[in-house]
Amino acid sequence: MQQKKNCDFLPGRKDSISQAIKIMCGLFLCLPTEVFAMDENLELLTSSWIENRMPDQAEKTVTVMVRDETGPVIGANVVVKGTTIGNISDDNGMVILQNIPDNSTLVISYIGYISQEVKVGKQHSIQVKLVEDAETLQEVVVIGYGSLDKKQVTSAITSLKADDLMVGVSGADISTSLQGKIGGLVMYNLGSANAGTTFQLRGMTSINAGKAPLVVIDGFPGGDIRSLTQDDIKSIDILKDGSAGAIYGTRAASGVILITTKSGSDTNGKVKLTYSNEFTKKQGYNAPEMLSGREYADYEIGTDYGQDTDWWDELLNHGNFSQKHHLALEFGIEKAQVYTSFFYEKNQGVAKQDGRQDYGGRVNANFKLFDDWLEIHPSVDYRQAARNNHFPNFQQAMRNNPTRSPYDPENETGYNVWLNESLDYNVVADAMLEDYYGVDKWFKPEVNMKLNIKPVPGLSYQQILGYENRQWELHQYWPRTHRSELNESRKGHAHLAFSKTENLTSEGYFSYIKDFKEDHSLNVTAGYSYFEHNGENFGMDNYNFSVDGLKYWDIGKGSYLSDGKAGMSSGKNITERLFSVFARANYAYRDKYLLSASIRHEGSSKFSADNRWANFWSASAGWRISKENFMKEVKWVDDLKVRFGYGVTGNNDFDASYMADMLGSDTYWMLPNGEWAYSFGKTQNVNRNLGWEEKKEWNLGVDYSLFGNRLYGKFDYFKRTIDNLIYEVAVPQPPYTQNTQWQNIGSMEVKGWEFEVGGDIIRTKDFVWSSNLNLSHNSGKIATLWGNNTYKNGNGFVAPGSPGDAARMEEGSTIGSFYIWKFAGFDDEGNFLLYDKDNNVIPAKDKTENDKRYVGNYTPKLIVGWSHTFTYRNFDLGVNLRSWIDFDVYNTINMSYGIQGQGNFNVLKDAYGKFSHIKGEKQICDYYLEDGTFLKIDAITLGYTLPMKKYTKNLIDRIRIYGTVGNVCTITGYSGMNPEVNITGWDQGTEKFWDTERFYPMVRTYTLGMQFNF
Repeated sequence: MQQKKNCDFLPGRKDSISQAIKIMCGLFLCLPTEVFAMDENLELLTSSWIENRMPDQAEKTVTVMVRDETGPVIGANVVVKGTTIGNISDDNGMVILQNIPDNSTLVISYIGYISQEVKVGKQHSIQVKLVEDAETLQEVVVIGYGSLDKKQVTSAITSLKADDLMVGVSGADISTSLQGKIGGLVMYNLGSANAGTTFQLRGMTSINAGKAPLVVIDGFPGGDIRSLTQDDIKSIDILKDGSAGAIYGTRAASGVILITTKSGSDTNGKVKLTYSNEFTKKQGYNAPEMLSGREYADYEIGTDYGQDTDWWDELLNHGNFSQKHHLALEFGIEKAQVYTSFFYEKNQGVAKQDGRQDYGGRVNANFKLFDDWLEIHPSVDYRQAARNNHFPNFQQAMRNNPTRSPYDPENETGYNVWLNESLDYNVVADAMLEDYYGVDKWFKPEVNMKLNIKPVPGLSYQQILGYENRQWELHQYWPRTHRSELNESRKGHAHLAFSKTENLTSEGYFSYIKDFKEDHSLNVTAGYSYFEHNGENFGMDNYNFSVDGLKYWDIGKGSYLSDGKAGMSSGKNITERLFSVFARANYAYRDKYLLSASIRHEGSSKFSADNRWANFWSASAGWRISKENFMKEVKWVDDLKVRFGYGVTGNNDFDASYMADMLGSDTYWMLPNGEWAYSFGKTQNVNRNLGWEEKKEWNLGVDYSLFGNRLYGKFDYFKRTIDNLIYEVAVPQPPYTQNTQWQNIGSMEVKGWEFEVGGDIIRTKDFVWSSNLNLSHNSGKIATLWGNNTYKNGNGFVAPGSPGDAARMEEGSTIGSFYIWKFAGFDDEGNFLLYDKDNNVIPAKDKTENDKRYVGNYTPKLIVGWSHTFTYRNFDLGVNLRSWIDFDVYNTINMSYGIQGQGNFNVLKDAYGKFSHIKGEKQICDYYLEDGTFLKIDAITLGYTLPMKKYTKNLIDRIRIYGTVGNVCTITGYSGMNPEVNITGWDQGTEKFWDTERFYPMVRTYTLGMQFNF
């Protein structure tokens, strides 16, 4: 009825069927702009009738209906101007205010809409229609050392708000929330409770130095994304190209991730409280199909112990249960606001002995003093984690004899522990009998002070002082009943390790923001940055204890210490310092023609005096075509901007010890007569000529917003060159003391493109379907290699059998290519046949390194991220999908365990199935190269929001209940475990099952959560 007659109904104090009948009858009298209400007798009254007949009174009750073009606006703020009297509109867009004077003015506001003021006068019912604010929708973007209106940005920057992070991924951490939402950003995470995440933005930027983007948290460079809780994040801005990142100089070669956490806001003196919890169950799936105990015995591979054990399954923690709790309080008045939060997380992995517990809190505050001359933004962040990450050996689980049992009731431990079989042991007993306890502690107080210099309007000075202390502890104990101790006839082994790092940051900068004559806008920043890093460590091992019960807490009591055989080590990291001065200017003419330039002069203590300082700069320009006169008649184009940028950044993210004269014992030293002597001396060859890695990048982009901002997105094309690549190369002895040295060896080129589009596909009063799609592609090559560095091999397959390397880096080689032999078939006996360099078919035994060639590539031709949000009234549904298209994965599991004759090791069922014809030695060839193309449903989240104000007398605003399934399914033709292998380096593209810290089951999660807003 509201839609047909363009009128609204405000329910009275009674609610009955007869009331509904009277409303329908009154419909025939409805005028287009009327608001209807019910009186005590259920009579239908128009707003004009009410206004004409209500007696004048000094104070009264006013009913306000807030709507936009689609219907009621929920959560709009209605306040009596100049007071704290107000409320928020309910699910019907209605606000009822009591004791309102006639001469009052109401202020109605909502994010993304133009605020309106309405005089009350004699009105008792007021209808307000909000209009979207196009300028507000052009949000502010954090650009580093300041912010800028999105419409004035001339660089490649992608921004996400807190709500964007939560689409489809409730129950996830920050890195998982970013997965698939940023074009060009690739992440690799194992699924372990203790695993970190590897980031790569726009392909490789180095072959050895740091490849991950710089993380800046609330203006504090060098932050650790793991120290944050997702619920505390307000926004994330990703600076992709050189023109955006050059202001950060040496640490921005791989891009910059700017994270802004939530801070206090003006709540009119009221306390806002939010509590959320999540409970998660994890499931391991898609394990390799190994021979069963019966099959192993039937094929007479090894001794038959009569059992049937699935070792992979035995390593899984089927009883895992994770939970997360977060409490946030917000309070504020005009001059002071505070946001504080506390959290607790218990995260159990899908593997035995893999889990952690985290707890901590954050306080962010804002204070305005001395008539707003001074703003102080102090913050304190603390987080502590207790870890148990034994890293169960799933490779060993694959090859263990399945006729053996992991348990032995006759053994005092309850486990079956067998000895003197170095490549065959009970992985379950190893995991459960070792005591592993680690602790991580983050402590980060920070003060951000802003001085507004009022005699010069628009001029301010901002000072940031930050200190970060991180401590890491590791406690391990292997009891006398552990395999390792029984094999060595020892009575226990205790290990303690401790490390501490400290980061000190001091940054200050002036900002001047001024609009001239309504046509010119200027935003200038200039300042300095200082960063210092220190660290120290200690470690000790001792053996043979009288009892096991005290473990590592009484490490001095082991007999190895008194016997002089205990191991101890300590060290202090080389102090790293970074100092720079910088400046940036942004200019806009009529918000149509945009210019930006920056420069940073920076010095690093990691380099010698001759190479310590360098300049990094950028320039970019933008043209908002939509502001031109010839575009005025193109009503469906809201904003259209073309931009071009060029920037130079550096990379010094390598160990400071590369440039230090490191001395140590246990070293062979060259004597003047040419003989080698065992003595104290240099442990590395220092290269005083080592210089910065330098990235030069240009970017061409287009931003667009169409159809009343219903459709928006961007396109970017980039090309970058990285010079002075740092790598460890072989050098002759003599004249060098050691056989390797770090050198600048060449250059690399990377190019690619990104496309993003999003918008509301369907928007009605009750139903909205929003979608965001991003596509990206990049490719790279080694452009030059200098001196004697004609090639470098990598990606060694180390186990079992050490079959060799599968990657080579040489001038002109494509990043991501496999350097392997070309498969030619099998001979009659099942041995591999290969092609030699002249394409002749040869037996595998006759192959040489020169017969290898570049085959396939693990870099996807296209990476797709696609997220959807559906809302129907109080229901919401989020779906995240990702796809990597047209890339290759080397199936190392098939190569190593798909062949018969591996001694007593268990093998894949396929070794006696589709690979049964293979009888010879394994070969690194393209027979095991597979198309890894996949489509993943990363997560599906279904939620329901319950409005609770009227049921709890305004104590609880709303409650949201939701459920999430993570890692729902993977559609792929790849026959291995997981086609989503690590691609964040030049020697990746395989499932490296021999790396016990990185080979982990695929994990599916089931999460239930609730959020309470008070």
